[in-house]
Amino acid sequence: MKKIKINIKLNKRGKILLFVALFCLSTVITVILIGAFKAPRDNQQSAGLETELTPAPEQNDESETDDSGTVAEITPTPEPAKPEKEFIFPKQGVRPIAVMIDNETDKVLPQGGIGIAQIVYEMIVEYGDTRYMAIFWDNLPDLIGPVRSSRHYFLDYLMEYDAIYAHIGWSDYAYRDLEKYEIDNIDGVSDASTVYWDLTTDKSNYHDSYTKPDRLNRYIERVGYSLETDVTFPFSYHEKDTDLPGQMTAGEVFIKYHKNSTCGYYYDPDAKNYKRTRQGEYQIDRNTNEIIRVKNIIIMFVRNEPIPGDKQGRHNVYTVGSGEGFFITNGKAQKIKWSKASRTAQTKYRDENGNDIVLNPGQTWIQVVPLNAEVRIN
Repeated sequence: MKKIKINIKLNKRGKILLFVALFCLSTVITVILIGAFKAPRDNQQSAGLETELTPAPEQNDESETDDSGTVAEITPTPEPAKPEKEFIFPKQGVRPIAVMIDNETDKVLPQGGIGIAQIVYEMIVEYGDTRYMAIFWDNLPDLIGPVRSSRHYFLDYLMEYDAIYAHIGWSDYAYRDLEKYEIDNIDGVSDASTVYWDLTTDKSNYHDSYTKPDRLNRYIERVGYSLETDVTFPFSYHEKDTDLPGQMTAGEVFIKYHKNSTCGYYYDPDAKNYKRTRQGEYQIDRNTNEIIRVKNIIIMFVRNEPIPGDKQGRHNVYTVGSGEGFFITNGKAQKIKWSKASRTAQTKYRDENGNDIVLNPGQTWIQVVPLNAEVRIN
């Protein structure tokens, strides 16, 4: 066969075009080959759907594998419950400090100290509002308040403990009785700047005045009030938690002083105490940011009436005499009778058999309610 020799001479432009053509051809061949190898895998996915990939779970180092190779689940050990804070018992011979706490409108919330005091009284004031008197023995919290003014009938219970009395202002009747009974008091009107301060800068807000332990103690030391007392604590405590006898259950307690003022208690059987509510909402202490929990509740029905001619709508509460009530603890209630011989005498609380009630270790709230107050115990 005769060989044919082809001699093609390309100029510079032709060489460039040839190079480009060869490069494109090689690229097309490469893509075809790669596609051929990938086609089986790509065909496993549904067309037109986007799938979200979930990463495989990490292996738990604490997992165990049984004989079949299956990973056996480990039930985590639950965290132990927080131990209940140890109750500080009122000490005989130690003089307590009582503080008037505001409870008017939601501006007062959250209040400070009422979840920590050993004893708290709630009583009606003017216009259907209520006020608290919190009593502390060696356990003053960082913030106590909002502090408000005195009312004369609170003094009748204050004197049962010989407590030093912290307040800001007074009614005319309270001012008279503070002088008459020579009650050691720390008043925010005559000495406000060293003992009390406002949490806000709103000068029209009189629901924001607070105090704290070092300020109270400095004042007490400066004026020379005694920190000791001969007055005996009016209650006794069980050595260990004790249920009430009888069949009257008290899982829920509701008290309506007025449409402006309601409170409630809901029993927690695990903790064996009551969660307190104010106006239908759980009540929080500013110091702990926790729901107030109460161990003992005393409800006493007491006659009250507006003071004739008082333009501020102030009340008389008749603390002297006798009446009925309830003692509630550990999810049960019992009827009681209270009696008080004079304004300075200690109130006696006795069951239907004539025995003095005995408190369980923990906080006690004493609800001094009008005779016509709505009270429900379920």
